[in-house]
Amino acid sequence: MKEIEITASSYEDALAEALEALGLKEDEVEATIVKQSGLIRKKVTVKVTQKATAKDVAVNFISTLIQKMGLECTAEIREEDDAYYVSVSGKDTATLIGYRGDVLDCVQYLTLLVVNKTIDLDKRIIIDGENYREKRTAVLSRLAKKLAIKAAKTGKDVALEPMNPFERRVIHSALADDKFVTTESEGEEPNRYIVIKPNKRSFSDRPRRGGNGGRQSGKFGGKQSGGRYSSQKPASAPVQKSEPKEEAPKDMYNREYSINFKRTGGGKLRSFGEKKRTF
Repeated sequence: MKEIEITASSYEDALAEALEALGLKEDEVEATIVKQSGLIRKKVTVKVTQKATAKDVAVNFISTLIQKMGLECTAEIREEDDAYYVSVSGKDTATLIGYRGDVLDCVQYLTLLVVNKTIDLDKRIIIDGENYREKRTAVLSRLAKKLAIKAAKTGKDVALEPMNPFERRVIHSALADDKFVTTESEGEEPNRYIVIKPNKRSFSDRPRRGGNGGRQSGKFGGKQSGGRYSSQKPASAPVQKSEPKEEAPKDMYNREYSINFKRTGGGKLRSFGEKKRTF
């Protein structure tokens, strides 16, 4: 933070001169009168200090914490519209990250508390080390899509292992537009986890139709059959007795009948004219 002391004939003149020297606005500094002297020619000494910002408080706290931990790392911060992003790099970055980012999450939480205690924070603070969060996001996104396919195919819920808020947020975001599954968080911290639920149940869980789990009618099944792929045998229909039919007597002397009988394999026969009998 910048700081300067200016002596002038009045408080206003000293403040204006200090703002010009620091290149800041009046709402960005804190001014304090250090001393006043003189009866005829007054002299006023004003101490002007730049106000602490969330950016400054965050990076100062993280740098001090890294130093106290004895790690060889440096922290850089950048401000964007949605959050303050702190990037940590150095030889001992892996130690600061910890197992699945647990140490990094603790540092991020402590930084948030310190900054909120100093000033009113209107943005999030996200701390990353060597692009760990970006890499972890890619791994969790692939895992979420793989398990979503499993849940959609089997029609059963898939529960993931307990995750921290950052990882759960990644899973929710990865499957937010998936029309086949939905995600819900269950349990209590620190064992809160995500359950991927299919929008449609599996075939085995669906209510059976027709009383035997198959179609009631169709191309491959009768009224009571399970269809083409059903393991159940179709119920046999009642046998209807048919009365014997009497055939009309054939005119053995008809020439046309004699020729047809000969063609259909009636044996070696000979015909002796239109009105002769066929043998």
